Amino acid sequence: MNAIEAYLGELDGRLRGPRSAKADLLTEARDGLVDAAEAYREGGADEAEAERRAVADFGPADLIARDYQAELGLRRDIRVLWELIAGVPLLIFGWDLTRGFGDWSRFGDAPSWYHRAIGAADTLAALSPAIAVAGLLAARLLSRRAGGPPVARAVSWSLAGAVGLNLLAVVTYGGATGLLEPARMLVSVPCAVMSATWILFSMRLAVAARSRRDTA
Repeated sequence: MNAIEAYLGELDGRLRGPRSAKADLLTEARDGLVDAAEAYREGGADEAEAERRAVADFGPADLIARDYQAELGLRRDIRVLWELIAGVPLLIFGWDLTRGFGDWSRFGDAPSWYHRAIGAADTLAALSPAIAVAGLLAARLLSRRAGGPPVARAVSWSLAGAVGLNLLAVVTYGGATGLLEPARMLVSVPCAVMSATWILFSMRLAVAARSRRDTA
């Protein structure tokens, strides 16, 4: 194995993240190393020496891996934000549709506190994708001026806020309904499926956001 491939293998072993994103970064690194090695060969160095110099110029694998890992984390955060932006409105719309199924009259009128709680949950759920969009817009603006850590912070904060609001909305929906009458969540099969889907989706987002923090 030549010096370039050994270096890339070490980088690959240090990185954690989506396979496609890792492949993109490693391809960029390979292209840069190959170009640098070619320049050294044109200057008279033999192939092994040219590759060794190219790798030395590129930088220590642990430092480069740290920068690449930050880039992978940023890409993953952005992907999760887009999933939230698309998923939460679809779930809200789907839940509104499923409310038309089932016999709600058998539960009677809900007390005023329940309506206030559900209204607050609706607001939290609607704010969640709005926070995500704001974070992406802020990151885009910051990338034109500074890039790097400011962009990552904007995305990370918006991810935490958006995921947190969505979780709070789900807990409010479930908590209020559980206190009043748990059977309301199971009034029909579509309602039960939609409730379970929203809970699982929210858990997935929370795990993705937590995983990012653990590897940052």
